[in-house]
Amino acid sequence: MAEKQKDKEKEQIIKNLNIPDEIGIGEVIEDSELTELKIEILREDIERLKAELQIIKQMSGTNMLTGSATVSQDLVKPAKKVVKREAPLPEWVNLPWMYTKPENTKFLESWRSDWSDYTLKWARFLIIHLISVAEMMEKKPFDKLSEVTLRDILEYMNSKNSIKWWDKNKTLVRIYWCSLEEWSEIIYRWALETGRLDFTLFEIMDGEEAFSSLPSEEIKEIMKIMVEKEYAEWMGKKREMVKIKF
Repeated sequence: MAEKQKDKEKEQIIKNLNIPDEIGIGEVIEDSELTELKIEILREDIERLKAELQIIKQMSGTNMLTGSATVSQDLVKPAKKVVKREAPLPEWVNLPWMYTKPENTKFLESWRSDWSDYTLKWARFLIIHLISVAEMMEKKPFDKLSEVTLRDILEYMNSKNSIKWWDKNKTLVRIYWCSLEEWSEIIYRWALETGRLDFTLFEIMDGEEAFSSLPSEEIKEIMKIMVEKEYAEWMGKKREMVKIKF
C-alpha cells in the first residue's frame, strides 16, 4: 500500500511540475521527502534532455554551446502566454467561521494551516510570486477576511517559511509555492528544452514563463544556484548572463 501511495504521489508531482505549460491547482508538497522527490524527478528529466542534446551535437558535428548547431524542433517549445483566470475556491468557502480567527487554541493551528495550504495553491494556480496585502484583500476568498486576520495567517506562513515579508512595513508578500532550488532545476530544464544555451537576467524577466515574473533579486540568486550546481557558468564581470553547461 505504501508503494502504491508513493507512485500516486510521484504521478501528481510530475503533473504539477509541468509549470511552463500549465499550472494545476494540485497539492502543494510541504513534506521534505516529497520535495526531494520533486527535485529528483526534475533531475531525471534534465538528464534525459542532456542525453538528447549530446546526440544532436554528435550528429551535427558542431559545438552547441557556441550556438552553431541547430536544436531539434522536438526540443523547442514556444512559451505560452499565461491566461488570466480565477483560482478554484476552497471547499470551505461558504463556511462563515473560516473567516474569523478562532479564539480556541485547539482549532487555531488547523485554521491557520487550512488558510496557508489554500494560499499556496491559490498563488501557484495564478502564478503569483509577489503581491501586496492590499491587493490580496481584493481577491476571493481573502476579501472576506479583515486585514488583522489576513496578517495573522501571513505571519503563520512566514514562521513556516512559506512566505517572506518583502519590505520593512510588511505591505508586500513574497509567496514561496516553489523553492529557489526547484526553480533552478526548472529553468535549467527549460533552457535544454528550448535550446536557450545562454541568457541574461533581463531575458529571463522578459519572457512569458512562470519564472519570468519572479523578483529580479531572486532570479539572480537562482542563476547563482545554477552555477554552483555546474548547470551553467557566468559570462561577463557583472554576472548578469550565464552559459548553460550540459
